Amino acid sequence: MINLSFTLSNPFSSRYSSVYDTSGKTWMPHKFWEFGIYKNSAIIGFAFDLTMRQDHAGFGFSFELFGWRVDYRFYDSRHWNDETDCWEVYE
Repeated sequence: MINLSFTLSNPFSSRYSSVYDTSGKTWMPHKFWEFGIYKNSAIIGFAFDLTMRQDHAGFGFSFELFGWRVDYRFYDSRHWNDETDCWEVYE
Protein backbone atom coordinates (compact mmCIF):
# COMPACT_ATOMS: atom_id res chain seq x y z
CA MET A 1 0.00 0.00 0.00
CA ILE A 2 1.20 3.51 -0.85
CA ASN A 3 -0.40 6.46 0.88
CA LEU A 4 0.83 10.03 0.38
CA SER A 5 -1.08 13.01 1.74
CA PHE A 6 -0.67 16.60 2.91
CA THR A 7 -3.32 18.99 4.23
CA LEU A 8 -3.13 22.45 5.73
CA SER A 9 -6.45 23.17 7.45
CA ASN A 10 -8.12 26.16 9.03
CA PRO A 11 -8.06 25.37 12.78
CA PHE A 12 -11.10 27.62 13.43
CA SER A 13 -13.40 25.74 11.06
CA SER A 14 -14.77 22.21 11.27
CA ARG A 15 -17.18 22.17 8.33
CA TYR A 16 -17.57 19.22 6.01
CA SER A 17 -20.42 18.71 3.60
CA SER A 18 -21.02 16.86 0.37
CA VAL A 19 -21.79 19.02 -2.65
CA TYR A 20 -21.82 16.35 -5.37
CA ASP A 21 -21.32 12.56 -5.38
CA THR A 22 -21.52 10.09 -8.22
CA SER A 23 -20.26 6.58 -8.91
CA GLY A 24 -20.57 3.83 -11.47
CA LYS A 25 -19.44 0.55 -12.95
CA THR A 26 -16.81 0.32 -15.68
CA TRP A 27 -16.65 -1.98 -18.70
CA MET A 28 -14.15 -4.15 -16.78
CA PRO A 29 -15.56 -6.84 -14.47
CA HIS A 30 -15.53 -6.00 -10.73
CA LYS A 31 -14.20 -2.44 -11.32
CA PHE A 32 -16.00 0.67 -10.10
CA TRP A 33 -15.33 4.39 -9.83
CA GLU A 34 -16.42 7.21 -7.52
CA PHE A 35 -16.21 10.98 -7.87
CA GLY A 36 -17.11 13.60 -5.30
CA ILE A 37 -16.93 17.31 -4.54
CA TYR A 38 -17.01 18.47 -0.91
CA LYS A 39 -16.82 21.65 1.17
CA ASN A 40 -14.33 21.39 4.03
CA SER A 41 -11.94 23.41 6.18
CA ALA A 42 -8.76 22.74 4.17
CA ILE A 43 -6.70 25.64 2.87
CA ILE A 44 -4.58 23.45 0.61
CA GLY A 45 -3.98 19.72 0.36
CA PHE A 46 -3.61 16.62 -1.73
CA ALA A 47 -3.74 12.87 -1.25
CA PHE A 48 -2.87 9.80 -3.29
CA ASP A 49 -3.26 6.14 -2.37
CA LEU A 50 -2.60 2.88 -4.17
CA THR A 51 -3.58 -0.47 -2.68
CA MET A 52 -3.14 -4.06 -3.85
CA ARG A 53 -4.03 -7.45 -2.41
CA GLN A 54 -6.65 -6.18 0.00
CA ASP A 55 -10.39 -5.53 0.09
CA HIS A 56 -11.50 -3.01 -2.53
CA ALA A 57 -7.97 -2.54 -3.89
CA GLY A 58 -7.37 0.32 -6.31
CA PHE A 59 -6.20 3.90 -6.42
CA GLY A 60 -7.56 7.26 -5.42
CA PHE A 61 -6.53 10.88 -5.35
CA SER A 62 -7.89 14.15 -4.05
CA PHE A 63 -7.09 17.85 -4.23
CA GLU A 64 -8.12 20.50 -1.72
CA LEU A 65 -8.00 24.26 -2.21
CA PHE A 66 -9.65 27.07 -0.20
CA GLY A 67 -12.37 24.95 1.35
CA TRP A 68 -13.14 22.73 -1.64
CA ARG A 69 -12.15 19.07 -2.07
CA VAL A 70 -12.35 16.96 -5.24
CA ASP A 71 -12.02 13.16 -4.89
CA TYR A 72 -11.67 10.37 -7.44
CA ARG A 73 -11.43 6.65 -6.68
CA PHE A 74 -11.07 3.60 -8.95
CA TYR A 75 -11.34 0.25 -7.17
CA ASP A 76 -12.10 -3.45 -7.31
CA SER A 77 -15.36 -4.51 -5.65
CA ARG A 78 -14.06 -7.89 -4.51
CA HIS A 79 -12.61 -8.89 -1.15
CA TRP A 80 -9.14 -10.37 -0.71
CA ASN A 81 -8.70 -13.79 0.92
CA ASP A 82 -5.38 -13.90 2.83
CA GLU A 83 -5.56 -17.66 3.37
CA THR A 84 -5.67 -18.53 -0.34
CA ASP A 85 -3.79 -15.41 -1.46
CA CYS A 86 -6.39 -14.57 -4.12
CA TRP A 87 -9.76 -12.87 -4.52
CA GLU A 88 -12.65 -14.22 -2.44
CA VAL A 89 -15.02 -16.54 -4.35
CA TYR A 90 -18.68 -16.53 -3.30
CA GLU A 91 -21.03 -19.36 -4.20
